[in-house]
Amino acid sequence: MKKLIISLCFLMTTGAILADDCCGPKCDTNECLDCEKICAGGYPYLAYRSQSINAARDLVGWQEMINIFDADGFNGAVSIIPHFTRSFKPCRIAGYYFGDDLQKGTLTISGSRKGTTATDDWGNVSSGNPKRESYEWLADNFGLAPTFESTVRFTPRISNFMVDLGLYVGFDQICKGAFFKVHAPLVYTKWELNMCEDVINTGTLGFQEGYMKSTGINRSDLPADFKAAMEGVTFGDMQEAIKYGKIGSCKENTKTRISDIEMALGWNFLQDEDYHFGIMARASLPTGNKLKGEYIFEPTVGAGGHFMLGAGFTSHVQFWKSSDEETVFNAYLDINVGHYFKTKQIRSFDLKGKKNSRYMLVQEMTKDVENLFAGTGGGTTPAPPFQYAGKLFPLINKTTCCTDVSIDFQADAVLKLAYSRKNFNFDVGYNVWGRTGEKFHKDCCTDGCLERNKYALKGDAFVYGFASTGGNLTTGTPVALSATQDLATINSGTNTPAGTPYEYAHTQNPKVDNEKLAWSDSAGEDELDANKNFHLDQTNTSYLPKLISCDDLNTCDTPSALSHKFFVNMSFSWAEDMEKDEWIPFLGLGGEVEIAGKTDGYYAAVSQWGVWVKGGLSFD
Repeated sequence: MKKLIISLCFLMTTGAILADDCCGPKCDTNECLDCEKICAGGYPYLAYRSQSINAARDLVGWQEMINIFDADGFNGAVSIIPHFTRSFKPCRIAGYYFGDDLQKGTLTISGSRKGTTATDDWGNVSSGNPKRESYEWLADNFGLAPTFESTVRFTPRISNFMVDLGLYVGFDQICKGAFFKVHAPLVYTKWELNMCEDVINTGTLGFQEGYMKSTGINRSDLPADFKAAMEGVTFGDMQEAIKYGKIGSCKENTKTRISDIEMALGWNFLQDEDYHFGIMARASLPTGNKLKGEYIFEPTVGAGGHFMLGAGFTSHVQFWKSSDEETVFNAYLDINVGHYFKTKQIRSFDLKGKKNSRYMLVQEMTKDVENLFAGTGGGTTPAPPFQYAGKLFPLINKTTCCTDVSIDFQADAVLKLAYSRKNFNFDVGYNVWGRTGEKFHKDCCTDGCLERNKYALKGDAFVYGFASTGGNLTTGTPVALSATQDLATINSGTNTPAGTPYEYAHTQNPKVDNEKLAWSDSAGEDELDANKNFHLDQTNTSYLPKLISCDDLNTCDTPSALSHKFFVNMSFSWAEDMEKDEWIPFLGLGGEVEIAGKTDGYYAAVSQWGVWVKGGLSFD
């Protein structure tokens, strides 16, 4: 018992040190540079496998102390399992979040005027000017300079150190073969996104008049880099900093909680010395945490607040025993399935068909249109139905809400071969885990998510025009436009699409929705004539602007997840006679390697390795 206590204390201390290791992957790591191209992803939330769900860890080490076929009274065992896990294959985790915008583990952030200089400001740029690639994120959305350029790399890592307390009780005195199992891991988890940014060009230009505000914005008033932008900044007409889905180091990247409490009530309907077959009802009580949604990579303990109800199957068959009956080979198969019921969670949503669009800018629109007309000019030029209200917001602030989430089906199955020689046991096995995708049940439209007739995508549109007879942009009277870009993406606006070099003509809103020339009535009269029409500095606006609403949110099921695990365990029990000893201590050491499988074209599970010590005491 002294050796058992010393071993457990040593492992717990070592595990805590490993889990709290702040070194992590370095910024010069090449871990992602040669990985496969990620062709999917762009999801705001990763439904991580609950630390409580581990049929392999639950089965090993004490098989001879549970499901006893010839017990007449109460019997059972208690266990304590210090367990450390760490994720690997970080590129797959990053790819799940950012999709194919991630090129070899790297995300490129660049401005709409990539490669231009101050001398290009009012003239056409040559066709040899650098073009933005289709996978680059538009830096303008984050208030970064229009000529800004940087690359951002991610090597996400998840570390868990837990102490799993388990109990098995056989009720053979009441009902032959009846049993109850429960276990509850106390988990310390640490989630590190490990974002590293290399700034290629800080940019010297600010934003032109009318682009983010009626006046120009100096470069000194904009964030220095993507990391600073993600810490929460405002610029121009922006009313609030980004509140949710921040990309970067979470201020609280650790969490300590009891993970889900797993319980099973079962009955071995067939039982003998050489085999047993049993069924059970299973339930999981949510004691972990729910995410706040502030950061994209927040630490998670448990299954996100879901209550689970399911069933299970347990069995073993002895297929060889030595003549002296001291060496035995057994095969074990356990299968656990369940349904995760609806629970309320804070979630951020993209727009349909626009991955990562939650990081775009939206403009607030108003029906009270003043001094704006769209058309060819003259007395019949109509006013558009909406006009820019002078307010910009990060889209994610408007597409984040509390919604009901459920998971139809989860399965955790383990098959192991066990070799026993006297008091020594050696286990080797395979574990497969999977779940269906998450379902969203609540209508976000009724929950304040992206109100109707209020917001439109900005893209790289100018939101102000200027009424000036001389065409002088800096001295004209600013007039709010109705210029929207429904086809804009996180990668580019429609004035300067990806793959197109920037030109000054792009400042005139050539590719906004339903573009028409913008006009104002300088005299403030509704009827226009040749003496009172002022064309807004050759600027287009949308005569029928396109607004977005909650109907445009992508609330489809998230991808299903699958993983394959291989494990080994060695254990020893201090028993002189298994059938007569009332108290038998046991101690074992095990390890596992879990590989995420691809489902629906995605890696929605996490690859991770782990080691554990499983010790305890059986009683009869």
